[in-house]
Amino acid sequence: MKFVMTFVWAFILGHVVTYVIGSMNSIPYDFATASFFGVVIFILVSLIGTVSSPQPADE
Repeated sequence: MKFVMTFVWAFILGHVVTYVIGSMNSIPYDFATASFFGVVIFILVSLIGTVSSPQPADE
C-alpha cells in the first residue's frame, strides 16, 4: 500500500512541478513529460526509502 500512495503523490507532485516550471519559462504544459517526471520521482523516492531503511541486526 505504501508504494501505491507513493506513486499517487509522486505522480501529482510531478505534474505540479512540471506545470509550475513550464509556466515560469513560458513553455506549454505537456502531460507525457509530466507523467514521465512523476514516474522518475516515484522510482527515486522508492529507492531512497529502501536503501535508507534500517536493517535488523543479526545477533
